[in-house]
Amino acid sequence: MIFKRKIATIIGFFCLVCGTTASAVEWFNDQSALFSAHKQFLEGDPLKGFQTSIEVLQSSNEKNIVQNIDELIGAAVSSDCGRDFSTIVIPSWLNSLSIQRMIIQSPGRLHHRLMVQFDTKKSIANLAFTKWPDQEQLTNPSIKIIPTQDESVTQYIYASESLNNRVQNGLYKLTITADDKTQWESWIILTTPKTEMAVSWLGKEKWKTVQMGLLKSNCPLPEMSIGVYDHQDSEYIKLWEESYEEKFPQSLPPTNVLPGSYILSVSFNHKRFQGPISIQEIQAITKVINFDVTETVESN
Repeated sequence: MIFKRKIATIIGFFCLVCGTTASAVEWFNDQSALFSAHKQFLEGDPLKGFQTSIEVLQSSNEKNIVQNIDELIGAAVSSDCGRDFSTIVIPSWLNSLSIQRMIIQSPGRLHHRLMVQFDTKKSIANLAFTKWPDQEQLTNPSIKIIPTQDESVTQYIYASESLNNRVQNGLYKLTITADDKTQWESWIILTTPKTEMAVSWLGKEKWKTVQMGLLKSNCPLPEMSIGVYDHQDSEYIKLWEESYEEKFPQSLPPTNVLPGSYILSVSFNHKRFQGPISIQEIQAITKVINFDVTETVESN
């Protein structure tokens, strides 16, 4: 019932902003893909509704239609947190695939990044993340290749350069190509982030957390990560990290890092899904702090 009320609100908004334009005529045409997407979600068929939403965005980039689909997908997140949006199968040589949009706040600076992270049993030749129809988002990515405990599996992280704005909502195509020419691709719809928790600095090593909305029991709880990094040769090296899903600390816990000047990062990660793909929205605050001897002794 709540979901149907949300959909009715979206329909009303769409009709209001479209007025008597051609878009409004298209909306009231029960043969249109947009009408079908709403109908399919209302009838409890998120798989068809999501696929039809992709078709709508493939055929139109009108602002009102994109916004309508954005609201529709946001309202349609089910008890499976979007896992039932797609039955696409990730091949056996790929695992733990996530799309991450980050907003990073440091003293005097705010910037954004896009990251695609996954584990794989193959060597990767290329990754493309393209906003439909042809706007590549990772034209000059940094690429991290990290060994895992399983010697046959390697973690890849493709990250954009620092961006002035968040990667836009809309339809994207992800294509991963291995060295042996094996290729896998999938459609992704990025929507307005639904974030329930936020963090901001309160002092040198203290911060405050604010609950921005109701926590959704159907999705993973927001996860706080606290990390200490060293910056060497243009690389950030993780020295220490802890994660929390409850009882979020408000200050830096004891660590085992050596005395020195390091970067402290505190972040919240909100996860949703589109089939087997994790869609993550991350807000991080960072600053440089100095660790003295007493701060680096881990409590027993």
